[in-house]
Amino acid sequence: MTERHRSLLWNLLFCLLALVLGGATFAGLASLKQQPETRDVPEKTFNVEVFRVEASNLREIVIGFGTVVAEHEVEVSAQVAGEVTSVSPRLDVGESVSGPAFEQQSDTLPQSRQVPGDLLLTIDPQVYHERLSQADATLEETRAELRTLAQEEANAKRLREKAQRDFETSKLEHERLEKLFRDGTITENQLSLSELELRRYERALIETQNVQELFPLRNDQLRKRLLRLETDRKLAQIDVSRTEVRPPFSGTLSQVMVEKGQYVQPGSLLFRLTQTDRVEIAVPLHPLDFAKIAELVLAGEQPRVTLSENEISGDRWLGRVVRIAPEADSGTRTIDVFVEVDNSGNPTPLLPGMFVQARIEGPLLDNVTVIPREAILGSSNKSRIFVAKDGQATPVEIKVPRRLEGMAFVTDGLQPGEQIILTNLDVLREGSKVEVQTARSLKEELADEQTLRLVEPHAPASP
Repeated sequence: MTERHRSLLWNLLFCLLALVLGGATFAGLASLKQQPETRDVPEKTFNVEVFRVEASNLREIVIGFGTVVAEHEVEVSAQVAGEVTSVSPRLDVGESVSGPAFEQQSDTLPQSRQVPGDLLLTIDPQVYHERLSQADATLEETRAELRTLAQEEANAKRLREKAQRDFETSKLEHERLEKLFRDGTITENQLSLSELELRRYERALIETQNVQELFPLRNDQLRKRLLRLETDRKLAQIDVSRTEVRPPFSGTLSQVMVEKGQYVQPGSLLFRLTQTDRVEIAVPLHPLDFAKIAELVLAGEQPRVTLSENEISGDRWLGRVVRIAPEADSGTRTIDVFVEVDNSGNPTPLLPGMFVQARIEGPLLDNVTVIPREAILGSSNKSRIFVAKDGQATPVEIKVPRRLEGMAFVTDGLQPGEQIILTNLDVLREGSKVEVQTARSLKEELADEQTLRLVEPHAPASP
């Protein structure tokens, strides 16, 4: 064995010896270590928030949106042609103008009377005054013809009476001559002359009768012409009155389309008048929501409506559903209900053109139980919740026939007063220890809901 081999062998022996000594040393040290003390792990208690179950009367709220329109709005047009000769300083957008009204009786006014509205503009009346004067003249001419005809009729009556007397006298004279002729006192020629004289008086009588019979026809003809001329005069007078343009009712001018010196024709737009005392909103609803409101309206009710600028604003205006549409809109598949708002009692009026949210009070739900949807676990067919009872979480199977916004209607499985757990639902198990920190009531839960409102019980009447 060479020197090199012996050196390698001794190195290996020293390494093995070092490893053995190190292992023995660590084993000795490990035997000196003491075992840790063992303790029982306590069961965890969960702090939870609960909802207190209570049966209540609720009002379902139907939500919709619509644009406000004026209940009375009209575009006033010219009814006669001519130049606008004068314009009132009040003919401007935003001005409030007065329409026709009745003055009530007072000490100075013994009886009520109608007063015209504000004069806003005048169309040149000269031509129409001339036509009225012409109609007056023609009417007076016809009345004069009627008076002349009446005098002619009186004269003709006297002539007829005279012709009647002459005929009677001639007839008696002829009868006397006939008797003398039979006695042979007069000749046949004298009798013939008497008969000719009788026929002449008879013809004169017939002529006066014919003239008199024509008078009723001529009188009727003139009276019909008089009626026509009176109608023409009334039309001319109406045209004169139409040269002064006044508002048809009290309201606010929302648009002005005419200026002084402008020539207008019948039908030319002059201004638009809007009455804002009452406004109306057509609110389109889904057929299911419409059916709830229509049932109330058809029963004679006018459901209360609160309105606001948007979904997060508070109630600003109050209205009523006054009628419903008879048909659906095939394009949107919605049906309109019409809400009327009386602005007389509102500090800030609801103006036409505004887009608002309408919250319509729907049917009353008597003695129902609702819980927050966030407390429900499981599917729609098999729902369960956790109830805090005796410091433990107890699972309960429930029936949920309907959900509405953030609330669920429960028909079976719960009793009033039970506390439904709302938090830590992902870690709770049957029998988990719980400690109630806060309890929420139905009133608090419905504070943020849009489609349900709590109906407070009425206080009993005082005896």
